[in-house]
Amino acid sequence: MPQSDQTNGDDASWEGLSLEELGKAYAKAVGHTDAPESSEHNESPTTPTELTDEPFTAGEPAAETGASLAAIIEGALFIGRADGNPVRESDLAALIRDVSVDDVSQEIDRLNESYKENDQALRIIRDDDGVRLGVAADLEIVRRSFYGKLREATLSQAAVEVLSLVAYQPGITAEKVENQRGRESASLLSQLVRRRLLEQRREVSGSKKITTFFPTERFLSLFNLQSLDDLPHVEE
Repeated sequence: MPQSDQTNGDDASWEGLSLEELGKAYAKAVGHTDAPESSEHNESPTTPTELTDEPFTAGEPAAETGASLAAIIEGALFIGRADGNPVRESDLAALIRDVSVDDVSQEIDRLNESYKENDQALRIIRDDDGVRLGVAADLEIVRRSFYGKLREATLSQAAVEVLSLVAYQPGITAEKVENQRGRESASLLSQLVRRRLLEQRREVSGSKKITTFFPTERFLSLFNLQSLDDLPHVEE
């Protein structure tokens, strides 16, 4: 893997990280290939942030500020969740007393119409997980331009391994990542979540809730992938 003169021997820049190398990292990780100790040991260990079912508390004093429903929705989406995941419309409704999910949904529609009519860049984007503040489709080039500059950031070889395990096995748990690598990986998973390359989700397994990890839309954008199905095939 190409090395930068400004990084240590374990660092791989986004500029030099290819899909082929991501695939090789995955093959090595699942094959338990012995590899040199990486810079992960120089990082203070952290535990991935747990997602909560209720990121907002119903009846918080947002309604007492005198702000409009539109302003509160925009403010909440601008701040966003600490884990980077979309916000549910029910969470937004819970911020204000006597406001229903339908009220929030209708206000989001009005905001989007206003953005379009006034030729604004913002859009409130819906998906299966909730809503988030984004940009209009015709301004995606702006987002890609900024993400391209972020390719200058560096990831350790160990982080690339962890990233590859999640990319090829979306929904994997931290325990399984560590079992496949044969070493502690919680701090690296946290790092990749902070960099918005991975996201955490809480899923029900039997009577327990477990934390799983998935590649983000930003990951797909950085590698110019339409979906994870476009990853190169790797023999396990």
